[in-house]
Amino acid sequence: MIPNPPAAGSPARAGGRPRLLIVDDASVNLHTLVGMFRDEYAISAATSGGKALELARREPRPDLILLDIQMPDMDGYEVLAALKQDAATADIPVIFVTALAEAADAARGLLMGAADYVTKPINPELFRVRVRNQLELRRYRRMPAAFDLALQAAGAPLPTLLVVDDVPENIHELLAALRDEFRILVAGDGARALEIVQGPAPPDLVLLDVVMPGMDGYEVCRRIKSTPAGQRIPVMFVTVIDDTRDKVRGFALGAADYVTKPFDIEEVRARVRAHLELARLRRFLEDLVAQRTALLRVSEEKYRILAHRDPLTGLPNRVLFAELLAHSIQMAQHAAMRFALLCLDLDKFAAINETLGHGPGDRVLVEVAQRLRGLLPERDALARVGGDEFYVILDRDQGERGVALAGQGMLDALAAPFVLDGQAIYVSASIGVALYPEDGATADELLSRVDATLHQAKADGRGSLRFFSPEIMLRARERLSLEAEMRRALERGEFRVHYQPQLHLYERAVTGLEALVRWQHPERGLIAPGAFIALAEESGLIVPLGNWVLREVGRQMRAWLDEGRAPGYVAVNLSALQLGSEGFVDSVQAVLRENGLAPGRLELEITESCLMADRSRAIATLETLRGLGVRLSIDDFGTGYSSMSYLQHLRVHRLKIDMSFVRDLETNPGNVSIVTAIIALGHSLELDIVAEGVETPEQLARLQRLGCDLIQGYLIGRPVPAAEALDLRFAPGHPLAGLLSV
Repeated sequence: MIPNPPAAGSPARAGGRPRLLIVDDASVNLHTLVGMFRDEYAISAATSGGKALELARREPRPDLILLDIQMPDMDGYEVLAALKQDAATADIPVIFVTALAEAADAARGLLMGAADYVTKPINPELFRVRVRNQLELRRYRRMPAAFDLALQAAGAPLPTLLVVDDVPENIHELLAALRDEFRILVAGDGARALEIVQGPAPPDLVLLDVVMPGMDGYEVCRRIKSTPAGQRIPVMFVTVIDDTRDKVRGFALGAADYVTKPFDIEEVRARVRAHLELARLRRFLEDLVAQRTALLRVSEEKYRILAHRDPLTGLPNRVLFAELLAHSIQMAQHAAMRFALLCLDLDKFAAINETLGHGPGDRVLVEVAQRLRGLLPERDALARVGGDEFYVILDRDQGERGVALAGQGMLDALAAPFVLDGQAIYVSASIGVALYPEDGATADELLSRVDATLHQAKADGRGSLRFFSPEIMLRARERLSLEAEMRRALERGEFRVHYQPQLHLYERAVTGLEALVRWQHPERGLIAPGAFIALAEESGLIVPLGNWVLREVGRQMRAWLDEGRAPGYVAVNLSALQLGSEGFVDSVQAVLRENGLAPGRLELEITESCLMADRSRAIATLETLRGLGVRLSIDDFGTGYSSMSYLQHLRVHRLKIDMSFVRDLETNPGNVSIVTAIIALGHSLELDIVAEGVETPEQLARLQRLGCDLIQGYLIGRPVPAAEALDLRFAPGHPLAGLLSV
């Protein structure tokens, strides 16, 4: 019995290892061969020719067959003939493993298509080499590129063999046998062989005698393999030595194979052909790897540039700009020079992408880069480091005044219209400036301070240029501190909801309230939203804060309903981040369900920013909420780029006129026209109109004459805690004292 080989008829599968089919009718031979190869290969075994053919045709087919010749029912020659006649198995290499030592026996097998043969008793090391060679050849032959190479080689000049032997008879015998198929070079000693190998036309293969005077074959082989050209040339020892240790020594020196004297010419010819093909395919793959390595280097260089340059504008990106800034600092330190770092950001650029699309938006960015580049000398660095954010390094040859003039020139250049497909687009920008070395001695200091200064420029009204000052950094630190306090405030429950009434002018009653968040700070007292809402949006805290307000409004509405005096609805402001957050609709439904509220009791107020990031998704979410019965209103109507486009895609219940139009209603005829137009537009779409910021009787009277439906503002009442929100009373003489129905 053979210990542990796969059963006959059950080809082994071993995670991609090459598969050997071993065919021998003698158990002891199978045992020996399985033990020799089982660690490297997946083995299947057959003890007869018929079973061998069955396994060879079964998927997965073997990669190599080791075939005994002398078997009782069907000898190895018959098996080989059947394999070669079947298209499914014809390309499987076969190595004869036989006790037949006659040259005629070997020649017969090689002429029939055997890849090689090994005689018994087996030399394990030599056998492993020949198995590996045949498997490698098969792998290469199955590559399409290697197949093309084989076709090209068929028409190539004859391969060159170098025969190295000090015995003329041996040389003549090899010449007579091989000269028709190969071009033969001859060397009578090792020194001459090395000259030829290192010459301008080295051979394709070396047949090398082992025993030679002066320099034996082992030393010649070692020296050949130590040269760059020789590493690619297969060396086959031709020797009478049959000692295993000598053969192992030859393989260790880089020999490809052994041929034993006296010559079996068919064996020599078969081995030479195999090693020439193997060498040619190896060179092909090495060259292919070299070509791909070179291409990879080119790609890496391009990537290092596709990595350091903004693909849209061609300007340096943030990575390269960091290097430029570090270089500027280094140069300034050595030469006692000064420079200015500017951070320029386009104001409300997202509105362009929102209204026109990202394609036109990209064209604007490209022209912005061109305009800025045209204003700057070559020595000044310009980079695009974000979506619509640019950094500039300016020399300060003309002092701070020169920097201010250069910065103002940039703002003026960008104020000119951008014409896209015949449409004029207007863009403004804000600039923050930090000076080296006064405002920072390191790149990190300069970058943090210029960013803080830009933030302040935007907070001051946009479209302006600001220089860094210690107060700006102090405010930046305060913002960071405030953000940390806000996070703790959410955990400690320091936020409160106040409510401001909305008065319906025709129903003469408070029909609803707007929920407005306040922060009850333990040290600073009650903080209005203007001091923290913008920071909450920047930091992302607006999402948990907004969801908390929604839950608190739901709880309070339930309490009012239980008291029997609830308002008709409560309006809650919705942030863009909150609307775009995962599961927002589920959150609204949960508030309504948990408090047992009709959907119409809740009104969500949205602004332009709510639709800016992902318009289609935002509109889909709002439509879902509207379908549930939740009321929707557009806040600050008339102030955004796309207020009119809202009404084309989103069905709402109300428009809220921004307080900036109401504030100067009595003194600014333009505001009267705008308010008149908004009211007419809303009524034509059957929408209610709410005017915010009503503070005077004159504003109230004008809005009544214009047909406004609801008003909200200090004239009616300030935002107050829930306990006071429904106790609205007007003193005698108040303009609303006779209007309100209590």
